[in-house]
This record gives sequence, structure tokens and C-alpha cells, in this order.
Amino acid sequence: MGSLDRAVLTGFICRLCSEMHRVVLHIYGEEGTRLSISEKISRYLSINISRSDPLPKTICKSCLERLESQHRLVMVMERAAVILKQTRTEKETDRGKENSDNNNTNEPSP
Repeated sequence: MGSLDRAVLTGFICRLCSEMHRVVLHIYGEEGTRLSISEKISRYLSINISRSDPLPKTICKSCLERLESQHRLVMVMERAAVILKQTRTEKETDRGKENSDNNNTNEPSP
């Protein structure tokens, strides 16, 4: 068995970059589960990983940092979208209220 085969068996190949690393994180280990690595990989990279597939279940530090960076970026963008929608809704509500107030003051008194 070559060193590549041995690395796959011992879990030292990163699932994302396929390079050998001395330090990897197990995707379904305690820390990997806490960080939702499998879900993030699926969401951001469209790569489905399951416990039963025959490919490595480890991720290297570099790929993990890139994945977490992508996650933070998406979270910032999603929060910004919510804030912008809320601001737009508030402005539309305020404009509607102003128009209603203006219409009431322009009507002749009986």
C-alpha cells in the first residue's frame, strides 16, 4: 500500500483540497459537528458528504479557515439584506403615513 492509500485510511487527506496534512479536523468529530462543517460544505460548495461515503471525512486547517471565512461573509451579507429590507419597509411606511397626513390637511373643512 502506498503512502497516499495509508493517508486516506488514517484520515490525513483533506476532503476539499485532497492534500496530505499532519493536522486535520474530522468533519463528523465533536469539533467538526459543533462547527457544522458538513452543512457548510454542502451549502457553500455544493459538495455532499455523508458518514457512509468512502471518501475522507477530514478537512485541513487551511480549507477550514476558507470555509469559515465564506460562512462569515455570507452571514454579513444576509444580515445586511435583512437590515436593508427593514429600512425600505420603514421608509415606505413613513411615506405612506406622510401622504395620508397630507391628504387629510388638503381636504376642505365642512
